[in-house]
Amino acid sequence: MGKRKSAAKPPPKKRMDKLDTVFSCPFCNHGSSVECRIDMKNLIGEASCRICQENFSTTVNGMLKLYI
Repeated sequence: MGKRKSAAKPPPKKRMDKLDTVFSCPFCNHGSSVECRIDMKNLIGEASCRICQENFSTTVNGMLKLYI
């Protein structure tokens, strides 16, 4: 008599890489000058350049929770 085959464990889920929080500005091309902040309480994401003072803000959706 043979042994019963055991059920194979499912492979572990791959974790997404974290998003960058500092990067170069698309307006002034200054490296490492844009800083990002995410307010999960108010669902607002904001990016601002320290050199040229450009700001951008948008609403945060549920997909962002996968990257944080």
